[in-house]
Amino acid sequence: MVYYDIHTHRPSVHPEDVAIVNCLVPALDAGSHPEQAISSFGKEDTAGCLCDPASSAGKGKLHSVGIHPWYIYNVEEQLAGLEQQAMLPGAVAIGEAGLDKLAEAPLERQQEVFKASAALAESLGVFLIIHCVKAWDELIALKKELKPRMPWVIHGFRGNAILAGQLIRQGFYLSFGEHFNPAAVRIAWPDRLFAETDDRETDIRTVYDHLSASLDLPLERFAAQVAENVHNVLHLS
Repeated sequence: MVYYDIHTHRPSVHPEDVAIVNCLVPALDAGSHPEQAISSFGKEDTAGCLCDPASSAGKGKLHSVGIHPWYIYNVEEQLAGLEQQAMLPGAVAIGEAGLDKLAEAPLERQQEVFKASAALAESLGVFLIIHCVKAWDELIALKKELKPRMPWVIHGFRGNAILAGQLIRQGFYLSFGEHFNPAAVRIAWPDRLFAETDDRETDIRTVYDHLSASLDLPLERFAAQVAENVHNVLHLS
């Protein structure tokens, strides 16, 4: 049985599990190295660790790369860096891209970066991993405006069943982590659901246990469905 962690900032606890490690394009004016990307463990720890997608790709590891709305500083330079990093082998997603009304960057600038990130995902044929805080209406409006072909996956979803249903009707996928609303999980099941650890120290296997229990399903059946979702939607081998 294979476990899939669709969005994480940490290597897998078990090497046989499949993890998509998130790397953030550096804020060059904040002292990061342009050849590397920031893998953030938390908002309060912007240094986090440096994730080198080139090195990860060389070892056959999967990663996503994006410009997080918390860390938008120099849009032109960061977008150029995003395009460069996204071309490396092993990059299977763009993100975290997103809208966050609690972030310092103006919402208009966040939308500019988001649109560019979504366009890059379309051109590369990879999915978009999304961070959204208090901007659901704006996110849905962008989905309607841009009409993407590639999947848009909202990571770390904690909303209620009503919001989950609204997003799924608009074509979004939902990824659930350590904390989740069981009613929302039931709405996303079976084919709009993924699992993740994000920046938590928890094991993806523990997340699987909790999600499958919330659905009253055997772990094996839950894992098989998530694997099918990954294969069908994200085109991973």
